Amino acid sequence: MTFRSKEFSLLLLCLLFSLPLKAQNAAIDSLLRKIALTQRSFADSFYRAGMIPSQRIYLKKKNYIREDDNIFFTGLTVWTLRTHREKLSEENKKRVDSLCSAAVRNYQFYRNKKGECSYNFWQTNPDKHFPNDHYFSSRKKYALPDDLDDSAVLYLSDPPSDSLKRKLKEKMVLHANTNNGKIIRSTFRRYKHRKAYNTWFGKNMPLEFDINVQCNALRWVLDNKFELNEYDRETIRLIQDIVLADEHLRFPAYVSPQYQNATIILYHLSRLVAAYPEQFPRIKEKLITDLEKKWKLTKVPMEKLLLNSSFARLGIPQKEMATISKKDFDHFYFFVANMSSSQPNPLKRWLASSKRTNFYYRSEGYYWALLLENACLNLDSQD
Repeated sequence: MTFRSKEFSLLLLCLLFSLPLKAQNAAIDSLLRKIALTQRSFADSFYRAGMIPSQRIYLKKKNYIREDDNIFFTGLTVWTLRTHREKLSEENKKRVDSLCSAAVRNYQFYRNKKGECSYNFWQTNPDKHFPNDHYFSSRKKYALPDDLDDSAVLYLSDPPSDSLKRKLKEKMVLHANTNNGKIIRSTFRRYKHRKAYNTWFGKNMPLEFDINVQCNALRWVLDNKFELNEYDRETIRLIQDIVLADEHLRFPAYVSPQYQNATIILYHLSRLVAAYPEQFPRIKEKLITDLEKKWKLTKVPMEKLLLNSSFARLGIPQKEMATISKKDFDHFYFFVANMSSSQPNPLKRWLASSKRTNFYYRSEGYYWALLLENACLNLDSQD
């Protein structure tokens, strides 16, 4: 694309978002504009058009902040926007449709390199793992296999054909714990033989349980009304057992190595349990109690936001909180790339939350989408 055509595309985007609206809600209108301004309106030397940028931070090295063109935050943003689309004005629905259609055109670049049903965190053809880091990107051993979390999020945000859905479900079972004689070594001993879903699809990748990944996977399974198999039921039971034992609060980096934050775990749990309370009869009231505890303890504005959204989903009135600004995004990390997450105990427990073995991720565009989600949940409570 020439400079002149790039300039025209940017001008067109600015005009689109400066047109007068049939105002629905000033906060929602403003948040949609902010999300759109973070989305790449045209391809540049790093991001493809339609992507939602994010950054990878290594806290043990000063000034290590790298742009990272993973598909995860783009998929999460699309899922969030489409989930709440019907609550928006007609004009805002058009804006959401435009944002999402531009974003999903990028999914193809992250699909399994052999054309199979799963997706990767990074681009696959050609492989572009650890972008903007010569040391890691030049070594094949640091390339990640496809994973359940990205696959579930992308399928939730842009549903594919029924045949692909069935293939993904089969792949989830194939790579689940205890299948093919493989037993997880990086969880509590009492859970080692649970037939629950594993994060990774790699043939040689050690097995890993992550409660947030399992929440996203089950949300996809239940949304698509699959007949529940033993792996679905065992994953549901595992989640409930972890919550009842308070392990999600006491050991967040251990039960969710790719997120590591108790508030973010509660957010995932509440999103799943609110949608399917009949599948989780043992923990709904416990989650409300846990949310109340975390509300009293945390002073992080973005955590307060996630807790408030979780309250709303579970039918509890949202609490008052200070206005969140862009500066509150800087040190809030929604996702963690954990280099030791699949290691056997006791190594995993020693390194679970170490800054030496973790890369931390943030995304302004997705964070604005989380604020939009909260505003839409507020609309629900006012109906």
